[in-house]
Formats: sequence, C-alpha cells, structure tokens
Amino acid sequence: MILITLLEAIVLISNGFAILNEKRVLSKYGFDKVDYTRAHEGGSQHMKGIIVNWLMFARSMKIFLIMGNLIVILIEILSF
Repeated sequence: MILITLLEAIVLISNGFAILNEKRVLSKYGFDKVDYTRAHEGGSQHMKGIIVNWLMFARSMKIFLIMGNLIVILIEILSF
C-alpha cells in the first residue's frame, strides 16, 4: 500500500512538472537560464541543474507519464 501511495505521489509531482510553462513560471525563479553542461558541478547551479533536468525529463517523456497515470488509475479502480 505504501508503494502505491509513493507511485501516486511521483506521478502527481511529474504531472505538475510537465505542465509548467518555461517562459511564464520558470523564468521568475531563474530556471530558464541554467547552464546544463555545468549541472554536475557543486553549488546552487548544481541544484538548479538537477531540477531543470527533472523538469525537462518530465516534459519530454509524456508517453511514460501517460502510462504512469493509466497504471495509477487502474490500481485505484481495482482497489475498490
């Protein structure tokens, strides 16, 4: 049951990341101007690089996100 709840949380957070608008939302916090090639180095750029990489991953892997949503929906339907 804990794994199902964890899966739901991951899918919901990924859904939120997938719909963020780069120009309107991310530019406010400086996440649109991160040097992706320097993301492995330390400091604040490192954390920003990790966050931006996760955001771009969530936006580019929409088919896996859709499948994750379907799995969560099926689990919820079958658990009743």
